[in-house]
Amino acid sequence: MDLLAVLDQILNRPDPSSQADEGGYLLGLPARFTGIEIEGLQEQLSRHRADLTKTLGRDVHEVIALLDFIGSTAAADARIDLDEFCLLRRSALGDLAKAGLYDNLTKLYSRNILEPRLHEEFLRAKRYDLPLSLLFIDIDGFKIINDTFGHAEGDKVLRCIGGFIRDHLREVDFPVRYGGEEFVVILPHTSGETALALARRLHGGIGEAQKKADIRTTVTISIGVSTMVPDIESEDQLIDAADRAVYRAKTKKNMVWPVVNAEPEEAPASS
Repeated sequence: MDLLAVLDQILNRPDPSSQADEGGYLLGLPARFTGIEIEGLQEQLSRHRADLTKTLGRDVHEVIALLDFIGSTAAADARIDLDEFCLLRRSALGDLAKAGLYDNLTKLYSRNILEPRLHEEFLRAKRYDLPLSLLFIDIDGFKIINDTFGHAEGDKVLRCIGGFIRDHLREVDFPVRYGGEEFVVILPHTSGETALALARRLHGGIGEAQKKADIRTTVTISIGVSTMVPDIESEDQLIDAADRAVYRAKTKKNMVWPVVNAEPEEAPASS
């Protein structure tokens, strides 16, 4: 399942009565998210909650009933261990989930989830014979910017580039802060030529974007593009092809490598 959908289910607790999920729900989360075999447990938990309510003479929240049940003999028989549970406010859980999903500085997605998302898109493209492309974007001379103007200005540049990339993508595209000054954009349903055209638009528009952001120096970017071809058999190869392309672009700086998958090794004379 898409990790963003997982986050949505965590932050917006589903109504078990309105959603079908094999294995049932525990505290609003589907069984596949809890790591617990819920079938057969729900009935015991409901009885335990009813017993607690009767004993205490007041309604018992399902979380309290679950934790009390976990400490019981029945839970021990089911090999459910209290030490494996962590109880958090939903807001705290949301903060933790967002920290794992998003890069705080650029507001793009975190590299933490690049691999599973790219794997998902790669499998879909392979199965249904769909186009899939990547952009690898690198800020030229970023260390010099930090050394000359300070890290606060460097952060300003990163925020500017991140926002610029985000504003020029479709909803289905997936922009990731890959490293310090490196970005990867997954482009589902996108051919190599279309991806190259987008890369050129990004490259051509970055100057105006930094003027609006009041950047103190001229910032340029280099971009490499990769796309699905029969020779590419894994998502790692797709990343590697884009990485090679941006590496070759950076040898000249301030350019889009003019062909996909880092071929040829030398840029055509017309570029």
